[in-house]
Amino acid sequence: MKILLPVVFLCCVARPARAQAPAAFPLDKATRRISYAAVVPVAGASQADLQARAQAWANGIAPADQPPLVASEQGTEVVTASGAQPFVYTYDLTQTIGGYPRHRTTKLVLHYTAKLSLREGRYRYVVTDFIMEYPLAKPPSPARLPAEAVLIEARPLNEDGSSSLTAERKAFAEAAAKLQAQLKEKMNMTVNASEAKQ
Repeated sequence: MKILLPVVFLCCVARPARAQAPAAFPLDKATRRISYAAVVPVAGASQADLQARAQAWANGIAPADQPPLVASEQGTEVVTASGAQPFVYTYDLTQTIGGYPRHRTTKLVLHYTAKLSLREGRYRYVVTDFIMEYPLAKPPSPARLPAEAVLIEARPLNEDGSSSLTAERKAFAEAAAKLQAQLKEKMNMTVNASEAKQ
């Protein structure tokens, strides 16, 4: 009996701790911020072509009051832009109504910064500085939190919180993957000069 009690206790404690482990997100070693980066080869694309494509993509994501920044760094053209996109996730609540499951949908805005470094035949992108904006029903302003505080540092207080956090982490990973796929798709398409200057 003396041996059985500690084993039962450890089993009960270990399961909730395992369920609450934060998802693994790529972190920048210097800033400790979530950061997605890759070098992508584009066969036959000149640096000017890649810059036009990057400018067209950045113009599409940047808000009107924050146009993309273009700079040159030792033979590399750099396009930096801030973007935002809707971010929605749904999770199940533990309590039911008349035996039917209940769901809650949370609508946020996901802000980020994208930096594209362009060279002949390849580019490197870094997407980072993710901010989760929780719109409020009334002014003065929405709540804005770094994604790391929400996705990595947060700990659920109850079972509903655990479901919410799991759904939010999954939705964030999907949104980041979609953003990178859209970027790569745009960088593989040829654009005309008017698209790049908009």
